[in-house]
Amino acid sequence: MKLKGNFYSYLGMTKRNILLFFKDKSTLFFSMLSPLIVFFLYVVFLKNTYLSGIKESIEGLEEYVSINDVNSILDSWLLAGILSTSSITVALNSLHIMVSDKSLKIDYDYGSSPVKGHIVILSYFTGAFLNTLIINASILTVGLIVLNIIGNLYLSFSTILLLYLVTILASASATIIMMVIVSFFKKTSALAAFSGIVSAAVGFVVGAYIPLGSINDTLQSILSIVPGSHIACLYRNLLMSDIVNHMNISLNGVDNGMFALMINNTFSLNLNMFSYITSKEFMMIYTSGSLMFAFGLNVLLYKKTMKRV
Repeated sequence: MKLKGNFYSYLGMTKRNILLFFKDKSTLFFSMLSPLIVFFLYVVFLKNTYLSGIKESIEGLEEYVSINDVNSILDSWLLAGILSTSSITVALNSLHIMVSDKSLKIDYDYGSSPVKGHIVILSYFTGAFLNTLIINASILTVGLIVLNIIGNLYLSFSTILLLYLVTILASASATIIMMVIVSFFKKTSALAAFSGIVSAAVGFVVGAYIPLGSINDTLQSILSIVPGSHIACLYRNLLMSDIVNHMNISLNGVDNGMFALMINNTFSLNLNMFSYITSKEFMMIYTSGSLMFAFGLNVLLYKKTMKRV
């Protein structure tokens, strides 16, 4: 009966955390602020800049390369940027409820109830994870539909499944890592200021504003320590590789594979991590390892941050 009671308490608190997030329009807006910045910069500045650069690189090869495919490459890069930034910002803003409960002394109410501290922590994680997953899976679904309407991604069914798997991994890792950071905040005003900084900076870190291939190897290696940069690279690799391969086949060796190499290097379909070129498998393992490390930190920290265990 005790186990059943804990389970229902967990479900009730998780539902509360999810509903509070979606009812708070300002929190929901700021969750999507960074993806909106990525979209705005892409439409106003970035697409034309990179489109011009790619057109110059394929000058004389127009009969082999479709401009629609070039547009699909750039639009896929945009979708990867939106997904990778939103996974971080939605997870962070979903966890504002943790700090709000502290400031309003709601954690004292939990402490005086029969509910165990780890159940409370688990409900915070599950609520933020589901919020992030729902929003990111929705963005991915709409994005794939739109990109296939206006172009052709040449995606296989297995690649689409991998994209949703990466979305689950991105949501879980971003949530658990952000929980470590949020646990140190006691005031919602301080967390709001921090969230604003993250929203502005995360696009640079994951290569959504400027491709990581455009910066020097040292800085790229430093940024590659952040698990979010691996998630962004996984999205780019999965969304863009099939288009690039299709275009490379269309070129039929005329350019000796230089176009595909240029796209790969410029848009960072693989990360340069301290002179090691990462594979999809490595990036998934690295992100999963970061998730487990952050989980361990949460276990160590929550006894100190909760009023009662």
